[in-house]
Parts: sequence; C-alpha cells; structure tokens
Amino acid sequence: MLFRSWQYEEYGDESKLQEGKREKPKAGETHVVIKIIAAGVNPVDWKLREGYIKAWPQSFPIVPGWDAAGIVEEAPAGSAFKKGDKVYSYTRPAFDMKDEHPEAESESIGLEDGTAQEYIAVTEWKVAAAPKSTTLEEAAGVPLAGLTAYQGLFEHGKLEKGQTVLLIGASGGVGSYAVGLAKEAGATVIGVCSTSNVDYVKKLGADEVIDYKKGDVLEQLKGKTIDVAYDMVGGDSGQDAIKAVKDKGIVVSICNWSVKDEAEKEGKTGISFLVKPSGDQLRKLADLIDSKKIQLPKIETLPLADIAKAHKKSQEGRTTGKLVLTVEIGRAHV
Repeated sequence: MLFRSWQYEEYGDESKLQEGKREKPKAGETHVVIKIIAAGVNPVDWKLREGYIKAWPQSFPIVPGWDAAGIVEEAPAGSAFKKGDKVYSYTRPAFDMKDEHPEAESESIGLEDGTAQEYIAVTEWKVAAAPKSTTLEEAAGVPLAGLTAYQGLFEHGKLEKGQTVLLIGASGGVGSYAVGLAKEAGATVIGVCSTSNVDYVKKLGADEVIDYKKGDVLEQLKGKTIDVAYDMVGGDSGQDAIKAVKDKGIVVSICNWSVKDEAEKEGKTGISFLVKPSGDQLRKLADLIDSKKIQLPKIETLPLADIAKAHKKSQEGRTTGKLVLTVEIGRAHV
C-alpha cells in the first residue's frame, strides 16, 4: 500500500518540500504503526530543512515533523496499545539517548521518523494515549512543545512551589504550555510577550505579563526576585534572562547554546538542552490536560498540502500558540 509523504531531498527554502509516495510501514516487534490524523509544525522543522542543524545524524530524503496524533493501525504482540486507540507521540530519533535506550543510538533523521505523512511506525516507548478531552488536532500540537516546557521547567530549571519563574516568549508554542505547568506547580509566573499577546498570556494563567514593546524588560522587572528564567526566544531577550535571574539562580534556554558560559560569568547556572522523547511524560501531560490543570494554546490548522505555507509561517516567527497540519481531513475530530 502506498501513502502520501511530504519530503525534501536537499537543503533549502520551503519550495524544496515535495509530495511523494511511500510503502506503509509494519509494526515488527517494537513499533506501533500510527495512522496520522494531524501533525504539529515546529521551528526545528524548517531549521533542519534550511541546513542549520547538520551536526545531527541525517540523510536524504527527509520527511519533516516530529509531532503526531492519530489512530493505532497495528501494534506488536504484548503491546499496551491496540488497533483503534487514539495516541500521540514525539517521534524524534533518539540518537542522543543511548544510556536510557541503547537500541536508539543508530536512529537518524530521514524518512522513517517524520510526521508529514499518512502513516508512521514509532518505537512504543515514545507513544502515549492522547488526551481524552481534546481533538486529535489539538493533541498534535502538544508533544514537542509540551515536553520542552516540562523538561525545561522541572528537569533542568528545578522549579519548585513558591518560586518565581520568568518566561521569555510566553505566547509561543513552548511558552504557552510553560505558563500552565509552572502555575500548576505552585510557582509565580511572569510572562514576557508583545502587546498583541498580553491578554492571551494572562488567560493562560500568568500572574504578571510584561510587554516588551512598552520598554526595557529589565527596567520593568526591577524589584522582583527571579529564581528561574526560561529563555524561549534567544538574542537580546536571552541576555535579559541571564541578567534578570537572581544570583545563583538558574537560566534555561532552548535558543542559546552558550548560556552555560555566559551565565557562569554572572554567578548563575545556565543550561541549554535538546528535548527528549518520552511516552511517560506525554501521559503526565495528557492527565494534566484532561483534568483542566493546564490550558491548551491556540491552534492554527492547515491541510498537509499546505506544509510549505506552514513552514514559512513558523519561520516568520509570528505564530501565537501552535501550527498543526491536518493530515486526514474530516478525521481530526474523531
């Protein structure tokens, strides 16, 4: 059986994305075959396509995307999943996780792991039951952004109840989840965003929102003690994160790989990280979503055929919340 798959065979702009056909994968002994109903779009997708991350193992052709929500088509014997289950997954090749999953060391970026296609075979430990209270479109926007928010705040930022966290880029995909997760953990949340997104970030649950268009962020933060700063923007905003956090505080960044050295010069701890797949953490996120303890961000959907348009929108950096591709029109709300 052949199915649709969008892919690129060389680095370049969104025009390199072309529709192709592939054979339907099989479950084997360790993988779950998912019929993809919706797929999330994230900045890493176009950064890889543009050739900015050549250090990661990859070979052409490449199917972009690592966020998927869909329906189990086939599962191996003894699996926790069965045909018809609604699931979601962050499918990134786990080449950097050999300590936890030795078998994943040989995984690389290419045709097999991408989600801009109709079917995918995913190793079972990366898969979780989708939130019961969401559509599959909404679920597809969760994995990368939700896991990045969760791991950044708690595994790396060590955020605790009673602390104050500064979220730079609070209206974006990761920031939207970080607001709710930090509030649920009992932290005081200060979000930073533009004027047009202030009300949105307040609605997500932030205690205070700083509009960077209304003046210097550091000036607006004067008198506040920041225990953890999470930089989801980089550039000058990332430097604000380092300066804003208290002495011996923690700065987490997904944009600045020099943050460790830069923060140490200020007597602070700087951490950058690559988000890891985790079915266990996706289950935690699903529980939090279903119990209404965290709100879902805004979702903007486009059909799979408009993937080039979605990549361009993501690259322009003007998206509030999440971009999601509807892979099978009419099935996303099942």
